[in-house]
Amino acid sequence: PHEGSLRRWRMFDLPRSSWRDYDAKLISKGGGIFSRAEKSIALSPEARAVAGLTKDRVTPSELLTALLKGPCELLWFGGIGAYVKASTESNIDVGDKANDGHRVNGRDVRALVIGEGANLGVTQAGREEYCRRGGRINTDAVDNSAGVDTSDHEVNIKILLAEAQRTGALKPDERVPLLAAMTGDVETHVLRHNYDQTRALTLAQASAASDLDSAERFMVRLEAAGKLSRAVEGLPEADEIRSLRERKIGLVRPELAKLLAYAKIDAFDALVASDVPDDPHFEATLVGYFPPQVASFKDAMLRHRLRREIISTCLADDLVNMGGPTFVDRVRETMRAGAPEIATAFEVARHVFRFDGHTARIDGLDVKAPAATQTALHQEVCRALTRATIYLVRRGRMAARGGVGATIAAYRPAVDAQRDAIWETMTDQERERAQARAERFIAEGAPEDIARDTAALAPLVAALDVADMAERTAWPVGPAAQVFRKVGAKFGIDRMRGAAMAFSLEQHWDRLALRRTLEELYEDQRLLAEAVTRHAGAPPKAADATTAQTAVAAWMAANQARVSSVLGALGELESSGAWTFAKTILAAAEVRALSDLA
Repeated sequence: PHEGSLRRWRMFDLPRSSWRDYDAKLISKGGGIFSRAEKSIALSPEARAVAGLTKDRVTPSELLTALLKGPCELLWFGGIGAYVKASTESNIDVGDKANDGHRVNGRDVRALVIGEGANLGVTQAGREEYCRRGGRINTDAVDNSAGVDTSDHEVNIKILLAEAQRTGALKPDERVPLLAAMTGDVETHVLRHNYDQTRALTLAQASAASDLDSAERFMVRLEAAGKLSRAVEGLPEADEIRSLRERKIGLVRPELAKLLAYAKIDAFDALVASDVPDDPHFEATLVGYFPPQVASFKDAMLRHRLRREIISTCLADDLVNMGGPTFVDRVRETMRAGAPEIATAFEVARHVFRFDGHTARIDGLDVKAPAATQTALHQEVCRALTRATIYLVRRGRMAARGGVGATIAAYRPAVDAQRDAIWETMTDQERERAQARAERFIAEGAPEDIARDTAALAPLVAALDVADMAERTAWPVGPAAQVFRKVGAKFGIDRMRGAAMAFSLEQHWDRLALRRTLEELYEDQRLLAEAVTRHAGAPPKAADATTAQTAVAAWMAANQARVSSVLGALGELESSGAWTFAKTILAAAEVRALSDLA
């Protein structure tokens, strides 16, 4: 540890100590330790420069006010007191009379970042005002969450050890040394959780403007359920949301932090009330929550009286951290599913596509690639995760396959096989778009391997469709993938889907209709591909593009009248100008009519 840190530690271990006991020689030149009870404080030239003051002597309140407004990289609050409010608030609104004399407005703070190590160093309205002027701040709950997480681990570990002692698996004299040995691992767990949470906020902030409608609908739903008061939490009401929408801006980071917290609480409530935590797959989640030093107490873990709560907390955290605060609501609206069903589909998707490992690779680019590039890469992962989750909810595969673990085992080999060959099996349209994404990521500072793997996620997510198709037709995954891709290319589904992803739709219902239409297009493409394989008969022994092309052509020839009619309608839509929302809906209807032949 730094010498200054050790000295502070020793000082606070002294009985009846104060900052007067700190060694002032360790402070930078011109600095000092001053009491707020003094009538005036003499300032050195260095202190005047830092505070932006010209007077030789100032009152403690004058100095505090100047420091709060002064330019710096980080303004850190580590003690009690609300020091920053909004210009629209009065000191009476804040309710902290002791700091009325030097409290400042968020718009006047020039620090690049504010950290709230204390509770409510800044009011919620003050945070929002500071953010609107370009400042960077979370909430006190986010900046203090490591302490809460540590306390949770402590309680849950002590419950576990009590059970281990009761059964004789742990001797009484082994308990304290074991607790001490776990310190570093608990720190690692807690820091990982907090890293994931702040990354989720960064991703939510990056898409805040486009996600404003989803955020509003999430707040409305929670309010209707009696779980949220926007007035109490300082979140924007309908008229404020309308103003943000007109200005094409979204919620700021402190507001998103509130939604993130409520999303986790809402997901936890739904999960702990369901049978999801009882799925045997989540035993690994429970064991992974605890440090490795207690891994031998697995039987005690399974009897832990908060076992279901621990699993539900971990799953809710991962669900919201990876998908964002409105993830569950967006999937729910697309598929009319409940949170437990969505959470299990999410769990399957993250393991089948190995999203955790991919996310870790992107996180490993910290200080090696621009943060904006990491954000863009993570957003690509999130889009693939959302589509995979929606597919699994649509197909309802968990119950049919016997739970989460069995579903993962059924899908992962097929997805792995398609990942290995994805660049070779993409259609020309898919490859062109994926290559453009990869080149953009590389130009923005991403390593080539991560850029290419991330760029391939959009076409790879259809691997679930191919896996189901292969199972239903008894075709090997490789040839089935080739037929699936050829069908998508022949009927322009790839072009249609790519154009639709670029639409900027203002109305919620238009966006919802488009999401459902695109999801149905994947279903129609799979049905058409299955029809081709049934017409072809016995599957080929290898994944051959020519064989797939021949099989598609043979099926189209056998259904020439219907196929020609649909291709004619699609050609007319595509040749009449750029794709629009209405044209996409019409084109999808044509493809759907053709899929009836399947």
